[in-house]
Amino acid sequence: MREELSETLSAFVDGESVDPQALAQALSEPGAREMLIDFVLLRSACASAEQPSPAFYSAVSERLTPRRARRALRLVAAAAVLALAALGLFDLGERLHPGRNPNEPPTPTRVVRFEPGVDWKPIGDRR
Repeated sequence: MREELSETLSAFVDGESVDPQALAQALSEPGAREMLIDFVLLRSACASAEQPSPAFYSAVSERLTPRRARRALRLVAAAAVLALAALGLFDLGERLHPGRNPNEPPTPTRVVRFEPGVDWKPIGDRR
């Protein structure tokens, strides 16, 4: 049986509006009676089926929720936070206590030389 004709029979059983000419043509096809019976049986089986209980929905929801992925993501996030905290503490320690003796002056990055009499003059020698 052609698909259009089986769709016409299915729509008729579902209570949808159907073109009478198309319904008459579908019913005249070989195998239409068996298909009509199958559609009616299927509709009655679906109509008498009970709704799933709330326990069923919660069980299905628990199984479909990706718990392992969520747990792994939390562990990775916690490890990242700990690593950043450790780096921050290390950097803070380096800033507070650099790798030199605090009583020594810092290492110069450049040396500025002043020539007496050229760049500066003694206090008693004001001209």
